[in-house]
Amino acid sequence: MITEIENALVDRLTRGLGQLANTVKSYGGELDDESLGTGRLPMVLVTFGGARIEPMSVRGNAFRTSAQFVVIVAVRSLRSNQAARQGGVDKREIGANQLIYAVRRLLDTQRLGGLVKPLKPLAIRTLFNNAQFRSEKVTAYAIEYEAAFDDVAPLEDGHYPEQTSDPASPDFMFSHYAAELSPTSPILEHVDGKLYDPMSGAKVPFDVETANEK
Repeated sequence: MITEIENALVDRLTRGLGQLANTVKSYGGELDDESLGTGRLPMVLVTFGGARIEPMSVRGNAFRTSAQFVVIVAVRSLRSNQAARQGGVDKREIGANQLIYAVRRLLDTQRLGGLVKPLKPLAIRTLFNNAQFRSEKVTAYAIEYEAAFDDVAPLEDGHYPEQTSDPASPDFMFSHYAAELSPTSPILEHVDGKLYDPMSGAKVPFDVETANEK
């Protein structure tokens, strides 16, 4: 689910920001590299920042994950530190404040196609202000979000995942990588029994065929 959410965030920001950003992608250490190519700025980067897991029931057999994702916005200072934050007259001078607004406008309370509960903005932090990268100065901020989702039901005690050929299944990796699997659970196809009339003592048998979901 973490990968699906990260990809959905990148996709929505890519489509929604248009020419506000030259680069929108998952974070790959770009801001740790002093050779950062400023031609790729303004840049918007998405990364997973950890999660907490909470039980949803007293029995502890269902859980909800509250994952934290961070959206990093980085711009270069073409003229001044103020222009880097607030933008300038030139269309190319996109400020960090503009990108922060744009990201929040696109993401706040979004469900990403039903993947998560409404996205909750948590905080905005300064990463660096007018920092030197080769011959350019760069300003960057981190926008933190909480993305909550209900986890897949846990396996029964002692069981392994079942065989599946569906790549969309969260358990597909176990089949794909030849892990140990449990036998497929039998499908309930019929329910039969007898209806008993206590007044007359009559017994009427019944047989119900269950519907199979395709």
